[in-house]
This record gives sequence, structure tokens and C-alpha cells, in this order.
Amino acid sequence: MEDCTTFGVTKSVHVQGNFDGNPVEETRFCQSLADEHGYPHGIVAYADLSSPDVDNVLKGHCAYPNVRGIRQMLDYHPVVEKWRQAPHDRFLTDDSWLTGLTLMEKYNLSFDLQLHAPQMQAAAGVVRTHPNMQFIINHAGFPAELNTEAIAVWKEGLAMLAQHSNVAIKLSGYNMFHFDWNKELLYPLVEYPINVFSTGRCMFASNFPVDKINGGYKDLMQCYASICTDMGLTQEDADKMFRDNATRVYRI
Repeated sequence: MEDCTTFGVTKSVHVQGNFDGNPVEETRFCQSLADEHGYPHGIVAYADLSSPDVDNVLKGHCAYPNVRGIRQMLDYHPVVEKWRQAPHDRFLTDDSWLTGLTLMEKYNLSFDLQLHAPQMQAAAGVVRTHPNMQFIINHAGFPAELNTEAIAVWKEGLAMLAQHSNVAIKLSGYNMFHFDWNKELLYPLVEYPINVFSTGRCMFASNFPVDKINGGYKDLMQCYASICTDMGLTQEDADKMFRDNATRVYRI
């Protein structure tokens, strides 16, 4: 919190951090912090939606009042092994996993969608069949490769997902791949999602504390603010992406 309080952050959302063990214990810990300190205001917990025990896990998470959603990382790059945090690329078409996803609707949970661009077509099909569930694309859909072909696939995938009004996107994680980032590099990677999703469905975010090795929180947020200015966006638009959209999407 020391990193972000200087930028006027008043609320936060914790997104699951690969807790080793019972994932409900991570939620219990985060809720204890919230009860004592006020932060985080929302918790996005972990569950393996393909597990036969998923209903009990979801029920366990939802015993804590700040739980808002689930993230199970689906990102599986077709070529680069180090860009794979999922064990395989079949979740989005797996019947057991899809059953678990549907079960989330009973608990009014959102789903944080972390994936690579080649997975977005399959994800769009899943989103289409769950119109009452809120989906949030993580880390801008991972524009990890900047060559013309890869950017075209990324843009096409985001455009498909943006067609569905129940999908929002977090603009974050750029420096997970681009360690020497600057505004010139980030500008087109921020501009395109804003253009296809609109300022009403984009949220500026960070991958802190992981991002800390590649830059300061305040520097990143000031870069986002400068991009808003360069795009000619209004203060109202900026307020949506820095605050209001997250407040609505994550119900904090």
C-alpha cells in the first residue's frame, strides 16, 4: 500500500496470488487484513473450476464478505513455454470446467479472464453463453509480442470480446513483458483497448507488487494519465478508468 497511497488510491482489489494450499485460506487471510485495515475492498479468489469439489470451494470463498469473483489463470501460449501459467489449453472447451464456470452464477461471482490472444476466440464463445456473468480481461490480454502479426491477432481477439457488453478489461501488466517500458511503447497498447471497449469498460490497474521490479507505481499511473491527455479524453473519461469502472465492476 505504501507504493500506491501517494497516488490517491482509496480502494483496492486483491487478485489471487497462487497460494500454495487450500485457496480459501488465502481468502481468509485477505479478509482478515480488510477487517483490520480496510484493504482490500474486494477479493478475487482462486478455484479450479474443473474440480469435482468446486462448489464447496466457491461456498467457502463466499463465506467472506469481500469476495467478488474468481480467477483461474488460463494463459497458455502456443509457442513460448515461459508464458504458460495454465497446465494446458483445453479449459475453455472442457465440459467439467464449463460446468464449474456456470456454477459461479449461483454465487453472483465475476470471472477474471487471464489469457493470450490466440485463446480469445474460444473465450468469446464462452462469454456469449454466459451473458449474465461479468468477465474481466486481465493485463490487457497480454500484448507480449509487438510484431505486426502478433499485434493483429491481439487486436482481432480483443475486438471479438469487446462485442459482449459483459466484458471489461484491465489495462495492466505491460511491463511483465516489456521491462524497459515507456509512454511511446505503451501508448498504442493502451489506446486500442480504450477504442474498442470504450472508456466505460476499461480500468487502469497494476500488477503490483510484481511490477515493482520494472518501475514505480506512481510512474505507471502518471504514464496512463498522460496517455489519456494525449488521446484527448475528458477528466470524466479518466475518472471512469482510474476509479468509477472498477467500483462498479468489482462492486466495491
